[in-house]
Amino acid sequence: MPDQLTSALLIVVAIAYLGGAVLLVVALAKVLLAWSVSWRASGQTSPVDVVLQQRAAAAMAAVAAVANVPPPATDVVAILGAPVAGEADGTVGDGGLAVTRFRAGRPPTVVFARAALTGLSAGAVQSLAAHELGHVIRREGSSAAARYSWLVGYLLLVLAGAGLTAAALAASPQLASPSLLATMSAAVAFLGLRFTFDRREEAAADLFAIDLTRDLDAAAELMRFYEKSLARPTPDGGPAWSRLERRWFATHPEPQARLAAMRRRLG
Repeated sequence: MPDQLTSALLIVVAIAYLGGAVLLVVALAKVLLAWSVSWRASGQTSPVDVVLQQRAAAAMAAVAAVANVPPPATDVVAILGAPVAGEADGTVGDGGLAVTRFRAGRPPTVVFARAALTGLSAGAVQSLAAHELGHVIRREGSSAAARYSWLVGYLLLVLAGAGLTAAALAASPQLASPSLLATMSAAVAFLGLRFTFDRREEAAADLFAIDLTRDLDAAAELMRFYEKSLARPTPDGGPAWSRLERRWFATHPEPQARLAAMRRRLG
């Protein structure tokens, strides 16, 4: 009986270990995707209408004037990231409608996707520009140590867990698997907290934008366009992993939740 119980426990640990490994790999992949999307753009060499370049610069200049700050540089590309599945014409990418590129030693550049400038009204484009300006201002107000402390903490967590697993393996081999499982679970939880922080940053940028523009109709148009193009809702009966991923590992809150928060902000 003890042997059977031990075998059963080992099977449970093995299943949990594999599940934790999958979660960790997916979470790390999302982190790498979030980092890479700021410079990964499909079709950057395709010519972009000068009128769109001017429209992006004008929208950013308008909101920066209201905020009384210098406008960051702007750029326009055909598509940000890879084309979203189901978009036959490939006009929308998984990199979103706009992204701010932060590079060491260089001023930030707000890059707009062509779809945002051709599919949105002038007010909605300004709402999008104000959101990205919020990221620029918040980034400039934070230190490099604060921005990268999470990465240092994550590395320390992984190294400490690896040391604990090695010590357990040397002292009591049967504890090695639970130690490794605990380390992986903590790593996944840590990444989940990181994505929670990202969502809070997005929410803060939304509130900055609505405070600046005071245009709820434009914000609603932007959220509808975003939801239609990128954030297709997961149905209640959808796969459990899809619901888990959207809840814990999405970098942006749901569009309707974002709009509700902006509506509450204006009272």
